[in-house]
Amino acid sequence: MGQSIKVLMTEDMPDDAELEVCVLRKAGFDVNAIRVDTEQDFRYYLDSFNPDLLLSDFSVPGFSGMFALQIARQKRPDIPFIFVSGTIGEERAIESFKSGATDYVVKTNLARLGPVVRRALDEAAQRKIRSKAELELMESEEKFRVIVETSREWIWEVDKQGRCTFTSPFAHVLLGYYTEELLGVDRLAHIHPQDRAKIETLMFAGPDTEKYGWNDIVLRWRRKDGSYRWLESSAIPLFDHDGNVFGYRGADRDVTERIRHEEKIARMGRIHAVLSEINAAIVRVHNRQDLFRQICRIAVEQGEFRMAWTGLPDQSGLRVRPVAWMGFEEGYLDEVDFCLRNAIEDLGAAGQALRDKKMVVISNIETDSQGKAFKAEALLRGYRSLVVLPVLVEGEVVAVMVLYAAQPDFFDEQELKLLNNLAGDISFALDHLAKEEQLDYLSHHDPLTRLPNRALFQDRLNQYLQIAGQEGRKLAVLFIDLERFRNINETLGRQAGDELLKLIALRLTEVLQNCGEPARIGSDCFAITIPDVKDEAHIAHLVEEKICRALLQPIMLAEVELRITAKVGIAVFPTDGDSAETLIMNAESSLKKAKTASERYLFYTSQIHTRVAEKLTLEHQLRRALEEKQFVLYYQPKVHLADGHITSMEALIRWQSPEFGLVSPGTFVPLLEETGLILDVGRWVLEKAAADYSTLLTKQIKPPRIAVNVSALQLRQKGFVKEFAHTFEKGGLDLEVTETLLMEDLEGSIAKLDLIRTMGVSIALDDFGTGFSSLSYLVKLPIDYLKIDRAFITNMTQGANDMTIVSAVIALAHSLGLKVVAEGVETEEQANLLRLLKCDEMQGYFFSRPISLKDIQIMLSDAHSAQSVSNRR
Repeated sequence: MGQSIKVLMTEDMPDDAELEVCVLRKAGFDVNAIRVDTEQDFRYYLDSFNPDLLLSDFSVPGFSGMFALQIARQKRPDIPFIFVSGTIGEERAIESFKSGATDYVVKTNLARLGPVVRRALDEAAQRKIRSKAELELMESEEKFRVIVETSREWIWEVDKQGRCTFTSPFAHVLLGYYTEELLGVDRLAHIHPQDRAKIETLMFAGPDTEKYGWNDIVLRWRRKDGSYRWLESSAIPLFDHDGNVFGYRGADRDVTERIRHEEKIARMGRIHAVLSEINAAIVRVHNRQDLFRQICRIAVEQGEFRMAWTGLPDQSGLRVRPVAWMGFEEGYLDEVDFCLRNAIEDLGAAGQALRDKKMVVISNIETDSQGKAFKAEALLRGYRSLVVLPVLVEGEVVAVMVLYAAQPDFFDEQELKLLNNLAGDISFALDHLAKEEQLDYLSHHDPLTRLPNRALFQDRLNQYLQIAGQEGRKLAVLFIDLERFRNINETLGRQAGDELLKLIALRLTEVLQNCGEPARIGSDCFAITIPDVKDEAHIAHLVEEKICRALLQPIMLAEVELRITAKVGIAVFPTDGDSAETLIMNAESSLKKAKTASERYLFYTSQIHTRVAEKLTLEHQLRRALEEKQFVLYYQPKVHLADGHITSMEALIRWQSPEFGLVSPGTFVPLLEETGLILDVGRWVLEKAAADYSTLLTKQIKPPRIAVNVSALQLRQKGFVKEFAHTFEKGGLDLEVTETLLMEDLEGSIAKLDLIRTMGVSIALDDFGTGFSSLSYLVKLPIDYLKIDRAFITNMTQGANDMTIVSAVIALAHSLGLKVVAEGVETEEQANLLRLLKCDEMQGYFFSRPISLKDIQIMLSDAHSAQSVSNRR
């Protein structure tokens, strides 16, 4: 016996109904059928008969099949509904599918009825099974959620690469991060660098960990405010159906207090080690600045203080100037003004120690009533307690040393006593160095310019190299030769030449403040150490925009106006050498090459010079392109998949270079972002798109709206909303933003986009599926469209995975009331699949490449004319 089914048939022709029943029985079904031809009977039997299948003619006198479909989808959406009709056109078929019909069969081809019904019933059965499974899963997840949310441990899951796939809310209590800030992020990134190798070994070492996981591993975790907590971690591996590990599930608990107690026992040993090593440095170091650096380094490395700095009072005695620091500083010394003020409540700890000449201790920065201006910046960087040690020589404060700890109440009485002794040792050392420096100064400085001479330059370079090597930083050595200096000496006299050298030394010192240290190493040659270099482009900018520009400023000597030009040779550590001697030799060599090659500056490594020169050249060309209006906008239409009409256009920037021709954005947009030029270019794009929209309006064409991409740098600007509103008044603009852009400042982006959306602007989320945003936040975003990334569209005809992703995104978007645009549609097959998946719009070469304003105008005119003819027909 075949499969038993109950069929409710909406059919006014009994013979047709009987014929359909016969076809189904021949197809192997045991059919129990009821035929109706009125709404009343249809509603009654839909409830009482409880059919497995609904068959309906498209047109029944007094009761249409579409109305029957509407009733069925309202009351019993789970029952398959199939149209069986004499004729059904393409438009009716599309309409029926949009309304929820399962399929349709033409009465002249009833041979399809059996297979169509079997497939529809199978799909309905699968949906029922899935619904039941989903309900059971929801109940299980609810139990798990209650356990997780009430646990006082941080419960988490990660994939095989360590990326967080689940986290309990308790993570916010422990670390200060919300769930969405952890999901998709490398969990190991929040672990202290010194502990990371330990957990990486456990996670990625091999079969033992994959089989058993780990227990009670204690690690330091960085909180959002920069402080650290100790967590004890245990985990088990997660296996897939094939027995392979695909991730880990674990729980961490806070053991900070236990660890702090253990640390307190070891702290005295560290303080003694600090005193011992600093006293050794006092004997070894013969320079005050180097001593301060060593003190800070030892305090952080041996004493494990979060940050240490030393400072000198200015001549007024009312301000402290930091001169050396180490540890987690993060711009703190730039933010805080260490000034002695009259009001005691505004007096910082350093100022108080300077005024009272006594040690100052703040056991808990968060609750301390003094130094209000310092508190927020300190807490932001994880400082919780501090001590200020005034260093006195002959009864006057000559320096202060400040130590910050990450824990409150860090300093006890015995430690403070040892630290006070340390201040005394430093006082003795500074007094000795001051006397020694008086004798040493003339042997290490140029008496004319008062800059370091070659010997001191090389000595300091060695010290910088030691620090750079320890911290893994780059360092640069620059040799500068003044052109035609001998002519100035011979023409204006040696006295004028000496005056010129002093002015040059002063200018170099001023422009290199906080970023380099100049020295005079020859009659007309200067050398500079740049101790902290980001990259070679950073050096080139420094040479062009600071050094050469400063030297080119007019100088009046003997009533003669001079403009000095120079050649610069550059060597970079560690690329061009790992010792002071090698770097100096290579910098001199590159200077000689620059002089013979007529180059303003040259790097020792030719490949570096070429790469930097190309980057700077491109930057200059882009600046000129903006000034000379070489950028152009092309437009790519977005079209409605159902009827093919143009719904909107995306504005795409191109660079019409006189030298290279039409340049695609991938070549230059990253550099626009890096240099900040994207702000000016982005502003031009908005204004140009609005102007082009107005141009299309004047051609008596009702143009579709223009979508403009917005960069992260633009959206972060405080005045962006106001600036956009001004531009929006000139033309119909919409915006496109990427999910990666939004996640950089989610709350701020939402607030700005909400304001923009109130202007009547549609907002599209571009490249959806390629970022790491949380789907839980998708409902909060003020957007109207999701744009599926072209990578999924390109591959969806090749494999089931991408097809599933595209289908899921479309379903998700529609459930949230959003429209979907498919990017990169290039073939008819892709377009047809997207129509079946009920995608709203498409964009890509299948319809049109990006084209100029003139061509888009022609396209819109042709589309307008075709529509007018169609309407007249």
